[in-house]
Amino acid sequence: MSNPFVYEPIEKKRNIFMDVFQALVIALTINVVIYFLFLIPSQVDGPSMLPTLENSELLFANKIPTWFYSNIPQLKSMNMDYKRGDIIIFDYQNIVLVKRIIACEGDEIYFSNGDVYVNDKKLTEEYLPAGLQTQLPNRGLRYFEEGERIIVPAGDFFVMGDNRPNSKDSRFSDVRFVDRNNIKGIVFFRFWPLSKLGVIQEGVYIETVE
Repeated sequence: MSNPFVYEPIEKKRNIFMDVFQALVIALTINVVIYFLFLIPSQVDGPSMLPTLENSELLFANKIPTWFYSNIPQLKSMNMDYKRGDIIIFDYQNIVLVKRIIACEGDEIYFSNGDVYVNDKKLTEEYLPAGLQTQLPNRGLRYFEEGERIIVPAGDFFVMGDNRPNSKDSRFSDVRFVDRNNIKGIVFFRFWPLSKLGVIQEGVYIETVE
């Protein structure tokens, strides 16, 4: 004969509650670990990345290359290292800048008639407005001269903003190359404004031999 006092369902409800609570704690812990180890939030400050990124937009950057490249060199062969076309955030004189990688360590870069050449190939950067030219800063501010070929040192990157007429970047003598150790991550997701919520695609460019 069954017990008229029904205790088992109450116990089952308690167990279900504990299971849900434990699942939430585990999920929250995983999210916190992912956030602190692999993601870093950042805010666009200024117009230097227009039209790709606008002032005050909020971004997430991926810290995987920053954390693991020195310990797992296989990341480079897995195409997980910093590369041309990536938008990165990095430290510069106690502020964080957002720019795009144009040339990596060992690459040779020069400018001629408003065009960018990397390893003797002209870059057609499809993330830039049509017809936009890349000029050097005024004499005294620029790092190198028109047509001068420079090789990016080991561990460094050459970066520029997409808004080339209004971006302080590697073209300037007080910025020059960006050291790998100063890079905080690769921008991959925009979470504000909500109207633009989504993944930020890799920069596409075409190389032309002339």
